[in-house]
Amino acid sequence: MKKSRLPAQIALILLFCGLGALLISLLALLRGSPHKLESGSVRLTPQGIMQVLATIKDPEIDFTLVELGLIRKIEIEDNKVMITIIFTSPFCPLADFIVSQIERRIGMIDGVKEVEVRIDETIIWDWSMMTKEGKKKLQSYLK
Repeated sequence: MKKSRLPAQIALILLFCGLGALLISLLALLRGSPHKLESGSVRLTPQGIMQVLATIKDPEIDFTLVELGLIRKIEIEDNKVMITIIFTSPFCPLADFIVSQIERRIGMIDGVKEVEVRIDETIIWDWSMMTKEGKKKLQSYLK
């Protein structure tokens, strides 16, 4: 009986995907964030939080989390910010990196004491969730 090589091939594919995700994360960290918050420039409101989230890009594609429609809910309670998000894929290899970027950037806002990012796995992302700006940007890429 011939042994299947499929599990080994799957393991190699997963290894390379993981290495690619790690490299993308490291490059993003080395480059740093192109958007720095000036003290007092962003208010601790849902609009202010969204303003900051609009500067965080998905590291794999040239769209922000807001343009992709990944931000589902923003709550502020006693200087604690709770953000509910979804991902474009339930198997997003950079989910931890994206969450850490959100925590770091929102944590820079004056008055924020704690940031909690919740991942809603009950919602499956699709293109219709993109903002108008995101859809225009996508159309310009497709031309």
